[in-house]
Amino acid sequence: MRSFRLHSFRSIASCLVMGTFSIATLNGPSCNFFVLKAMAAQDDSLEGDAGQPDLDAAIDAKLSSQNLEDFDRVLELCKTAIKKGLPKDSKQFAEDLYTGTLVDRAGMVVEAIFDPPSPNEQWPRMRKYALRDLDEAISRDPKLGEAHLMIAKLERLPGGDLQRAKKAVDSALELVANDNLQMAQAHVLRGDLEEDRESRQSDYDKAVELAPRDKDIRRSRGLFHLLGDEFEKAIADLGVAIEEDPKDAGLHEALGMAQLMLEKLDDAEKSFDRAVELEPDSSGPRLQRARVLALRGESPKALADLEKAIQLEPNDAIPLVLRARIHQQAGDTDSAKQDLEQVLEKFPDHPAALELRGLIAADANDYASAIRDFQKLAAQNLDDPLLAGQLGMLYLAAKQPREAIRRFSRAIELDDAQFASRRGRSDALISIGNHEEAIVDLEKALQLKPLDSGVLNNLSWLLSTSPDDALRDGKRAIELATKACEQTEWKEAHIISTLAAGYAETGDFEEAKKYSAKAVEASDVKSEVQKQLQNELTNYEAGKPWREKQEMAESEDSESATMPSDTKKSKPQPKPSSPDPDRKVRRPFDD
Repeated sequence: MRSFRLHSFRSIASCLVMGTFSIATLNGPSCNFFVLKAMAAQDDSLEGDAGQPDLDAAIDAKLSSQNLEDFDRVLELCKTAIKKGLPKDSKQFAEDLYTGTLVDRAGMVVEAIFDPPSPNEQWPRMRKYALRDLDEAISRDPKLGEAHLMIAKLERLPGGDLQRAKKAVDSALELVANDNLQMAQAHVLRGDLEEDRESRQSDYDKAVELAPRDKDIRRSRGLFHLLGDEFEKAIADLGVAIEEDPKDAGLHEALGMAQLMLEKLDDAEKSFDRAVELEPDSSGPRLQRARVLALRGESPKALADLEKAIQLEPNDAIPLVLRARIHQQAGDTDSAKQDLEQVLEKFPDHPAALELRGLIAADANDYASAIRDFQKLAAQNLDDPLLAGQLGMLYLAAKQPREAIRRFSRAIELDDAQFASRRGRSDALISIGNHEEAIVDLEKALQLKPLDSGVLNNLSWLLSTSPDDALRDGKRAIELATKACEQTEWKEAHIISTLAAGYAETGDFEEAKKYSAKAVEASDVKSEVQKQLQNELTNYEAGKPWREKQEMAESEDSESATMPSDTKKSKPQPKPSSPDPDRKVRRPFDD
């Protein structure tokens, strides 16, 4: 119920209390009539009461106000009443009624902005309208805490004045100290404005302490935990909010997201089911449920949800991108490309669409197209080490190792703990014969992931086979290769052959021949790799250690290296389209 502010009326306390009061405390025109009679009887020193009928009409209009036009009428009547003339107390009453109505009118606009039945593109104009009322209200009464609270809420929206928002929150915290709910709302707003996560956490915690059962306060902290990957905490807060309002579809959807990130797929599906039940015409819950179904391999059901989501929100790119992913995983790259082109036609820089199209191109060995898409992504995120590393992988696959090294180096500069870029740069360095620097990267990668079979294998291979005498260390090479074989259960032919190279480097050609023969036996008979392994075995049979130094020719550009050579490397190169092991799990709301 909306309220407005009244100040001292000595003779009417029996009907109107001092301070903010609810319209429900008045009983229409009869009480209003009593008020006016009491005022007239009490004030013997009238300074003119020609405006009294207009004030009476203003009170009646306020009591029955339902929309902005009604508030407009109240304001006009108050101004007219004051202009015509009122006794001193009546004039103050009219002034306060005017100020309170400004706050109420702004409140109605704020509610329309933040809780609309459907998105309203006119919100910037509405914000300007509400701020005009609130500015006038606090100029008349600077102690209106609720008005300061609304100013902060409006100014924190995109395009707002964040410094003013912070000042308004601070003012509100001083002025609403006796109202726990408004204090809690102010702490949430201040938390929203903080950049430091610890400070935000403190404000959200204080808000929950003040209003532990308020669904919006719990929702705010729950979403904070959700976006901070604290999924159990998010579930706890959102659960309380749902207890307070079981019919809030947004709460069920957010709860489902947290459950999904914890891989509680059954719980997540139930939450999304409930959200869909509550808001069948909302695309969000259907989109999230489709993710769950896709993870379960229930592609037909997932696609059905996505079809409906696309019908409900035809301009939303996310359902189309997710549908493209499902098509891609099912091997239907043509359908995937169609969905992505539809997205990119409307949103040329859409990150998820560019990423997926680039990965599809890389899977098809079309590295030129993949590089173009990832260059666009990198341009949007100049300081993203993962994107820099992915570009490095693509350039390496496109036979441009020096450009790959430059990209990997940028990724490592941004994040020294980037395992994939360390590994990738070592591969690029090996391909141009720079074994010394490659070993440095492999040693660092080994510190990051001591049991990674690829790193163990490649480092062992260099220590066994590099033509540089100063770099070789047969004993350590055997130790590393043995670990790599154990990690792969002795099933990878090229890794077993690395162990053979280690023994050959130490001069133990009997062991070298034994493991080299096992490598040949474990390899594909028709593969080029077996020919390479057979050559190694022949070398060991002749009592010679293996020496190797690659010198990859640099392609002039990625266009000339679209299709790689059919010749297999003796050591497999990383596939650019493989998921980056350092990439965080994609959250349901990251697209």
